[in-house]
Amino acid sequence: MILKSKKTRELITGRVGIHYFPDTSHYTNKDLSNWLPVLQRLKCAWLVLLSDTSRAIPEQFITALIKAGITPLVHIPLPLPNTPSPADLKAILAAYARWGVKHIILFDRPNDMANWSAAGWVQQNLVERFVDRFLPLATATVKAEMMPIFPPLQPGGSYWDLSFLKQSLQSIQRRGHSSLIKQMGLASYAFTFNHELDYGAGGPQKWPKSLPYITDAQGQDQRGFFNFEWLQATARTVCDQDLPIFMLGAGIREPGQPYSPEVHAGICLSIMEMLKENSSKTAIPDYVISCSFYLLSAEPDSEEFACAWYKSPEDYLPVADLLMQAQVPGASNHANVPLEKADLLVEAESTPIKSFTGHPIDHYLLIPVYEWGVADFHLDVTRAFVQKHRPTIGFSIREAALARRVTVIGGEQSFPETSLEELRRSGSVVERISGDGTSIATQLAER
Repeated sequence: MILKSKKTRELITGRVGIHYFPDTSHYTNKDLSNWLPVLQRLKCAWLVLLSDTSRAIPEQFITALIKAGITPLVHIPLPLPNTPSPADLKAILAAYARWGVKHIILFDRPNDMANWSAAGWVQQNLVERFVDRFLPLATATVKAEMMPIFPPLQPGGSYWDLSFLKQSLQSIQRRGHSSLIKQMGLASYAFTFNHELDYGAGGPQKWPKSLPYITDAQGQDQRGFFNFEWLQATARTVCDQDLPIFMLGAGIREPGQPYSPEVHAGICLSIMEMLKENSSKTAIPDYVISCSFYLLSAEPDSEEFACAWYKSPEDYLPVADLLMQAQVPGASNHANVPLEKADLLVEAESTPIKSFTGHPIDHYLLIPVYEWGVADFHLDVTRAFVQKHRPTIGFSIREAALARRVTVIGGEQSFPETSLEELRRSGSVVERISGDGTSIATQLAER
């Protein structure tokens, strides 16, 4: 997968969100003062917040987010099968509605055995018993003038997710609650499961031979980033309508399995590009209301810490740095954001470079990438050069061949001269900058 950049590229952030901490212990005023400025610098329009069933997220936390233009997406991962009743949650739902919350996700992965008690899972009519619990709470949420969101299902799952959704929607209709379906949304986990981002794109219409629990080496299914498209296809089949979809967990393989920081940056920025209108044939459609990345931060001793963008407010992943450097016209979280992004290559470099009569990229800064990642000093010494010239930044010789002008950082050990000659034959004007950090910085300052 190559992420291609152009100087005129604009990034829409109105659907971009992020998960907050994976617990309910970080809603103090101190947490708010620490993390709200971070969320504003990241230009997040949505924030996924976990809520328990015994107490609401504090009012000052919710209202501060809304005042800052950040929409809270409250997720209540209710227990199964011993789910609280609507009466138990009435005060919490009323408080959220009063404070301005508009969206409530009820439950989490009810098609996964781990989210039920052992006795609850093995009983018959699992889907019907889940709907018994979901339906009254969803109805109470609508009465509180908020949107109930059908829970994210484990893609694939112990109980096949598409079958679980289909039977749930059919059950809700059969019970005479078709009007509720028209007022609710769907949540979708956007884990890649180490597939390319476009895995499964096109849904069951493109992959009609996909079968539950069967992996066809020649086919693709819903167990990837495009899970949302398969869920929507199921909703259309049952309800003959599109439902609003809220994507969760974007930017990781699956819980506890992050990508390397550099690959992660490329994946996240590719997803943001797909959120642009008419960006490509794999553009994320308008029925996707938000796409939230995993995860803002977590406690160091937790499993989720490996996926945290921020290890602390001062120690963060490269993708955060890239977003914070983007310039936003005005103060709106829904503005278009011009972003010069670092391009990451996640495919072999063995294919010969082709000659181009035109160069879609004006200027490319080619930086070495090592097995362990990108050297910090290369990023540091090129910062002023990037600010001045605003080149496309990347690590791929093949992609550099798309540029009219290429500035190469590093000596022969990083980029052999034979490779640079191939670039020149492709029509690119190539300049190598090498030496130690001070020498590279000095040479770049003279450009």
